[in-house]
Amino acid sequence: MSRFSQWLTAVSLSLLIAGTARAQQPDTRRLTLGASFGGLAGATNLDNPGAVDWRLGWAASANATYWVQRYVGVRANGTWGQDSVRGNPGSVPGRQKFNKFYYGADLVLRYPLQAGRNLVTPYLLGGAGAVSYHQLGTDGTFTKFAGDFGAGIEYRFRRIGVRAEGRDFVSTFDRFGFDKTQHDIVWDAGLTYSF
Repeated sequence: MSRFSQWLTAVSLSLLIAGTARAQQPDTRRLTLGASFGGLAGATNLDNPGAVDWRLGWAASANATYWVQRYVGVRANGTWGQDSVRGNPGSVPGRQKFNKFYYGADLVLRYPLQAGRNLVTPYLLGGAGAVSYHQLGTDGTFTKFAGDFGAGIEYRFRRIGVRAEGRDFVSTFDRFGFDKTQHDIVWDAGLTYSF
């Protein structure tokens, strides 16, 4: 587990355990839609000496969460990110920029806390899906199974909320002579709407 993942887990658990705030009365809203924008960092060096690695990029996400009950939800995710590799240009032919499309489903565990008339809700999520890599300037696209996990916090004003979230998408990058477990860290912020 990377240091970022450990830090994210520790902060999330602290938020869930901590707090003198009282839990809100049951939330009757069953569906939350969200959209966000942020950064993307490939946390994996593609070769052992570290001569080829991922540069920072951007990511945009959209999702819908159905709340099965107050603390548990099921989320459908879609994330589009773009980043590039740097290092030995002969290792990756053509343009070294990639579009990455993540899609899947997550289990979401939340703990809503009353903050005056509003809600503060820390949450954890994890699930599975796939990631499609498309190298710009080529017809090369390949898709891999991916798992993801993360944590976030939402501050909701009745139906509308603001949310910050961090996730780690884990897949395999086995092209261009590399064979690595790929960690793509996405951190983003955005808006939610619950009804």
